[in-house]
Amino acid sequence: MTLQSQPQFAPFLNAFIQATELTLQDLCRIPIRGHRRMKPGELTGKEISVAGLIGITSNSIQGSMSIQFPRSTFLDVMNGMLGEEMTELEPGMEDGAAELTNIIFGNAKVSLNENGFGIQMAIPTLLTGTSIQSIASDGAEGIEFKTDGESFYVVFDLRNKTTDVAPPPATSAKKIDWSADMLLEFVRAVRKTLEVQFNAQTEIGSPFKKTPDQNFLFDVGSVIGVNESGFSGYFGLFYESAPFLNLMSGLLGCEFKELNAEVQDGASEITNICFGVAKQVLNSNGHAITMALPNLILGKDIRSSSQGVGRSTIVVPLKIPSGRFWIEFSYGETSGS
Repeated sequence: MTLQSQPQFAPFLNAFIQATELTLQDLCRIPIRGHRRMKPGELTGKEISVAGLIGITSNSIQGSMSIQFPRSTFLDVMNGMLGEEMTELEPGMEDGAAELTNIIFGNAKVSLNENGFGIQMAIPTLLTGTSIQSIASDGAEGIEFKTDGESFYVVFDLRNKTTDVAPPPATSAKKIDWSADMLLEFVRAVRKTLEVQFNAQTEIGSPFKKTPDQNFLFDVGSVIGVNESGFSGYFGLFYESAPFLNLMSGLLGCEFKELNAEVQDGASEITNICFGVAKQVLNSNGHAITMALPNLILGKDIRSSSQGVGRSTIVVPLKIPSGRFWIEFSYGETSGS
């Protein structure tokens, strides 16, 4: 039985339903004509082009929430928010998906934390693509919200929390540099994991700050939320299809030529392993990092970004003989609440 199907999940679900309906109706002037609970696997095959994804941790659960739109529905939402009548998405409009995710999550979080959930949120990740086929595990469940146009979906991929983070050493008095410390350890962890687990020698390129003009397209990847008191962000690994298939073929001892169900979950596993390696080092050096669960992202020509004032996204390009992939690390300071 998934966490989403357990009775104690009902208050959590209801808070997000209310926050979604209020946000879309009041902010975007999109009437919600109804909603229904979706079963695991029902999201497969939905035509998603724009999505906002955010990691969740609390006293008892970890995972993610995403809001996923077909292109036509998202255009209706943006027209309602901006008071326009545009027929095509203009550059930068997709940023609204991350902001909507942030607003909906923030409203639901206030309600839930008043009832003792103790929820923390990571930085929302914006995903756009020709066709985004998956942004969750097979066990994820969602809510379909019906509008006058196509439906959109709020998807939950949650698990019971299994581990607690040890507090930082009491004697630690040094100033923690979140961005530099974390990025360095994530790069080291990726290189070590690929060398040990995949026997792959990785060429590391020059890091750059992500901007609309400094970006990349990928076909498969995984992202995981990062939380610490006063800080939130995410860590992602994103691949072109060829190098990812090459890595999985080497690991499993069988040649794969397409991103099928047998190999695609490997993206989340690699991210999870790398995050765990980096987290162990960072927490032993004074951090107290908590993590959500990794989310699989699969599709065609996908682009990611993070949004918000005071947030930065650093990309480290990597290369193996079969192609390119990227480390993406987004971070920003928070109030700690």
